[in-house]
Amino acid sequence: MNKINKKILGIWLFFLTDCIMFLCFFLSFYLSKNIFFLYNKFYNYRIILIETILLLLCSFLSLKYLKNNKKKYIFLNIFFSFIFLILEYKDYIHLKKLNLTNNYNNYFSNYYLIISFHALHVIFSIFFSLNIIFIRVVKFNFKIINIMYSLFWHFIHIIWLCLVFIIYLKK
Repeated sequence: MNKINKKILGIWLFFLTDCIMFLCFFLSFYLSKNIFFLYNKFYNYRIILIETILLLLCSFLSLKYLKNNKKKYIFLNIFFSFIFLILEYKDYIHLKKLNLTNNYNNYFSNYYLIISFHALHVIFSIFFSLNIIFIRVVKFNFKIINIMYSLFWHFIHIIWLCLVFIIYLKK
């Protein structure tokens, strides 16, 4: 097995383990959602829509970078990622002001776990983006890294869509 195939296999194994982790988190959330209808009204759906659009843009920009290999797409990706994280932080602060912290009950404990784990992936993708910029600066051009970068962004977006449907839209 050559180096490229090992890297592709590695990223897919990473996705598989992450899917299993998110599945466990979603299952735990589902089991604690017996009071979901009470908390559904605390979410700001406009912000959730904006966050979804931001992540969709990031996925699109990763494809544009894969196709055109221009750094501006990565910089835009980093910019939109930071906006996403700021909105997530504002949501966290909003719920904290309502005294709905992770200590409130199992529902919010699971909610914060899932949201934080997803945000951690977005932060990781920012470092991934910076790594690609560094690789470009030192004149390396690794097509496989670009493919892994694009795959990672699509993975983050797919997980976000699952998160939106399971947490915010499920009645």
